[in-house]
Amino acid sequence: MKIKFLGGADEIGSLGMYVSYNKTNLLFEYGITPSKPPKFPLDSPKPDAVFLTHAHLDHSGMLPYLTLKYNMPVYGTPLTLELTDLLLRDSVKVMNLEGYNSPFAIEDVENLKKLYINLPYRKKIAVNDLEISTYNAGHIPGSVIYKVKDERTFLFTGDLNTNETRLVNGCDYPEADVVFIESTYAGKEHPPRNMTESRFLEKIEEILDRKGKVLIPAFAVSRTQELIMVMEKLGMEYWVDGMSNTVNQIFAKYGSYLRDAQEFKGARKYARKVRNKSDRKKALDSGIVVTTGGMLEGGPVLYYLEQIKNDPKSGILITGFQVENTNGRMLLDTGFVDINGVKEKINAEVVTFDFSAHAGNSDLLKFIEKTKADTVVLFHGENREALMTQIEDKNVILPKPGIEFKI
Repeated sequence: MKIKFLGGADEIGSLGMYVSYNKTNLLFEYGITPSKPPKFPLDSPKPDAVFLTHAHLDHSGMLPYLTLKYNMPVYGTPLTLELTDLLLRDSVKVMNLEGYNSPFAIEDVENLKKLYINLPYRKKIAVNDLEISTYNAGHIPGSVIYKVKDERTFLFTGDLNTNETRLVNGCDYPEADVVFIESTYAGKEHPPRNMTESRFLEKIEEILDRKGKVLIPAFAVSRTQELIMVMEKLGMEYWVDGMSNTVNQIFAKYGSYLRDAQEFKGARKYARKVRNKSDRKKALDSGIVVTTGGMLEGGPVLYYLEQIKNDPKSGILITGFQVENTNGRMLLDTGFVDINGVKEKINAEVVTFDFSAHAGNSDLLKFIEKTKADTVVLFHGENREALMTQIEDKNVILPKPGIEFKI
């Protein structure tokens, strides 16, 4: 088996893993890094098939580029594929609006959609002589671990979470000889989820008590929906702005991929939709707004930032990882954001909360042990060595971008 990481080997983003197994060539993921400017993976040779673990753009964002050169089936759960189509269309629009020419057009997204093949959880297919099956990855609804079987078996985790959240159950633990595993939080642990939820709700109430506004920038896919379920405990209305409203409808359509579809439906009764620009003032007046984008890069969040930037009573609750060279990272590092080309000082309170959908260090070790693998390949992380030193009695490989290796 020959493997080459086209991106995402020693960094978080632009993931792509090309595998040659006898005469079969497979591509797992093909994403971008949504930085300024966006970063892209290396070009991919033609695969016999592409396997997508979930819809987030760092895993899916360059798939339409392949359709400029190749026709090949693209497998994913039906929920993943519908979300991917939504995110890719938005990605083309955003890149062009920001002045970065998208490497593909809407027509390529349309062509990609024709190649989609649904592959639900715990199903098996054959690609030439290889048997490929799917398991729950626990990261977001519809996310999968792929198991590939020939003389030996290997797992490709994509992004992984071992713990149950409000939205999804924790991952499955399939056994294999080789495991390719993400290492985003190598060397780091997450606080207990119930503690994070309590801090989050208490901060919202604190800001409201001092007559401030609560702005919650959140990723449209999965993070917003989890927050909706957490915020049900507030028992009060709030507003949701941006693409998240469409994602809410898609999640409701695929309730079997949620931990509790009825609970999600019940929690949504407190979430009011921002349908137009005139609703935004009403939303802010209400006190609580959940809005895209999660990294403060554009869209409705900039309107709300402009309105509360000089109000120390108001608060901005950051609930997701902020990539380098994004507005969100600038805010955390400097206290400034770029609003319509002007650097603005933010005087509102800024608080971060760890709602990560990735396994922490000890959870990654637990997963590796349960797979009973003899070989472990660590990717999609900037601190892989911290995890490597804790893995005992296994062959551990740290791939380098663009360098082929064999197993």
